[in-house]
Amino acid sequence: MTPSRILTLAAGIAAPVLFVAGQALLPNLGRDVEPAFTLMLEHRDQLIVSRLLTAAGSYLMLVTLWLIARAGGRVTRIGAVIAAVGTFFNAFSQGVQGYAAWGSTAPGLDHRATMQTLLHLEDGLAGLPVSYWSIPVFGLGILVVGVGGLLVRTSPWWVPMLLLVGAVLAFATAGLGPVVALTQAPLAIALVALVLPSIPTLVPEPIPVHAERR
Repeated sequence: MTPSRILTLAAGIAAPVLFVAGQALLPNLGRDVEPAFTLMLEHRDQLIVSRLLTAAGSYLMLVTLWLIARAGGRVTRIGAVIAAVGTFFNAFSQGVQGYAAWGSTAPGLDHRATMQTLLHLEDGLAGLPVSYWSIPVFGLGILVVGVGGLLVRTSPWWVPMLLLVGAVLAFATAGLGPVVALTQAPLAIALVALVLPSIPTLVPEPIPVHAERR
């Protein structure tokens, strides 16, 4: 296997791990704006690390999905495309939201004013790429990938089942803090397991020793 293909495989495996690590570090900010902003001030460093890890995992998830699609059937490939759209824009959103929160919570600023900036970050069509619509799109794609895995059986049956359960758990427990490391672990394990069947496709075919000479 060439170094570039080894790096591709490593990226595909690292992506779910980085994604879950970032989500586990995300502070539980709640749903009310003012208490959430207060928590952003308290956990400023933790929040930016969480966002950047999640963004890195989301970008590398494109490699994960590409590898899964290579070894899967038509339904799996459709799901991978849907999930790829979601994970790309989620990565972009995580980076922008992370640095926006980092800047608006800097010491010495009028935080009541900077909080309003965060509230209007997703306004209108211009804010659409950094809004959180990408998360349900990614989740839908993962569910379709799981269904495709059950239909084609390129992996043991429990792998796509674990993916389906993991996707539901991940969506239901997002933003709940360190417990996410446990609830999203099934998703990460299933994604890595689905990458493994693609390894033979990355290994170049050996050249026959007794190949005919021209």
